[in-house]
Amino acid sequence: MRRALKLRGDSNQIFEVPSSSILSVKSQMQHGDRAESLARWKGACYNLTAVAAAVILFVHILSPAAVDRSGGGGGGLLRSSFDYSKQEDESTNRFSFSKQKSPYEQIWVNHPLPGWAKKKLQFRKIEDTVTPEQRICFVHVGKAGGSSVGCALGFSLHCNNSTQLPLEGLLPVRSTRMFHADTYDCHDDSAYFLFVVRNPVERLKSAFLYERPTSEAALKRQFPEYYERRKNLYLDCPSFGIMEQFVQDGLTSRGHADDICKFRASSAVRGDQHFSCHMYFNYQFHLEGIPKGASILTIRNEHLIQDWNGVELFIGGAKDIIPPEKANETIGVANKSKKNSKDKELSEESTRIVCRQLCNEIVNYKKILKRSLNLNYLEVEKSIDELRETCGKYADYEEGDCPYDMPSIRVKLINTRGYEHLVNEETYIANKNRLETMHHWPKKDGDAEAEATMDDDAYDLPYSL
Repeated sequence: MRRALKLRGDSNQIFEVPSSSILSVKSQMQHGDRAESLARWKGACYNLTAVAAAVILFVHILSPAAVDRSGGGGGGLLRSSFDYSKQEDESTNRFSFSKQKSPYEQIWVNHPLPGWAKKKLQFRKIEDTVTPEQRICFVHVGKAGGSSVGCALGFSLHCNNSTQLPLEGLLPVRSTRMFHADTYDCHDDSAYFLFVVRNPVERLKSAFLYERPTSEAALKRQFPEYYERRKNLYLDCPSFGIMEQFVQDGLTSRGHADDICKFRASSAVRGDQHFSCHMYFNYQFHLEGIPKGASILTIRNEHLIQDWNGVELFIGGAKDIIPPEKANETIGVANKSKKNSKDKELSEESTRIVCRQLCNEIVNYKKILKRSLNLNYLEVEKSIDELRETCGKYADYEEGDCPYDMPSIRVKLINTRGYEHLVNEETYIANKNRLETMHHWPKKDGDAEAEATMDDDAYDLPYSL
């Protein structure tokens, strides 16, 4: 049987084709359709598999297993952000003492801000009246005189709440939050960051004496959080009990300390290793820990009343809010040690050795001074002149001039300061046990019971600058 087929494109051409040939062609066409359909199905499967593999890889990258644990300074640095802050409000603000969320508690979710870092009970509600453009973050660099200033600002710290009341003026009202060591509780959009600074050599001497344990038994019993670190520096290196011997034995090539103790001494002084809290959390740490480009105000320990008055006037307050003749009656000394101050005295030679080790710290100290909006050129030069009397040529060194390179502290900041969208997983998990701030008294029935003894370094009151 034959059938006529009309070819497309020419209406006049007609061909006769056997039916068997048509059936053969139909069969081939159907087979081709099935093959094409099968190919499309296989292609879709391959695409789906590729997407699934990509999703699995992405999840793996974000998982705890993907943490790079090779970073220095403690726990590993996360390759990607663990956004703990995106939890419910009851988790991120449940410990707050005002309507404002605690930045510290936003970073270290479910861990309360230590009592010493808060304003005193009777002044906490004031924060709700301070607008963001008025906020001042108090940057408390340890052993620079910050405890005395902090008490005058109304923070708990080591203060005697019955006698150390905050001063009058705008500064105590607007200073609402604090940054000290591993406790960053400041809003990044704060109008100003208020530093208290001191000659770097004097700060180091004070830190050395402050953290020296009286005995191993007392250190282990009273301060288990600090036991290993301080034992390694002070007790395992027997001659490090006196500052002069610490420098001569630990920071000179001719010193009698072994190589391990010499390494510990130099890395402690420079803030590279965490043996001494106040040496480790130094000027560089606090300067780089605040937002880039932040506006800085500074109170110099050596010119405390002058600078307090200057800051108060700068932010719109009264002139000479603290009369110079009443200086000693107004800001009392807080954080005073009972230890023998002679143990931190240094010879001229040892002072020069310390200045060399502190060269980068001096550079950062000068950076703070020069960025201070309340200090004029002559006031900055006055402090540098005073530093020249102690450290000679090192007072004039700038970044890059020092015998040692300025260290990178990015990992150190993430591991200890923490950031809301980038935290160290190991530190976060171990926060209750390992963070510097978590060894303080628990507060069972409000803040009043423990506040009088709150202390950021766990030494018995009173303390010394």
